[in-house]
Amino acid sequence: MSTLAEPSLPVAQPGWEARLRLRFAPGATHTRLIREDAFGPLTVQKPFYPENPVCHVYLLHPPGGVVGGDVLDIDVLLGNGTNALVTT
Repeated sequence: MSTLAEPSLPVAQPGWEARLRLRFAPGATHTRLIREDAFGPLTVQKPFYPENPVCHVYLLHPPGGVVGGDVLDIDVLLGNGTNALVTT
């Protein structure tokens, strides 16, 4: 009598690790992105202003999306009187 071996599971590969720190400050006519510190494959597309004075910022993760095992640490600091839309 033969026994069947348990199927082996694939070894989990660690995902991407990335950190992003954004700082917004009031400007004369609109909120400004004044600082961006990044580590890993997480970045910001150029800020734009489709509805003044709100600063719109798109976060980009170039590897093609977020998957299991990815660790993305995002820190956003808004100064007094600022307005920002941060999205992916």
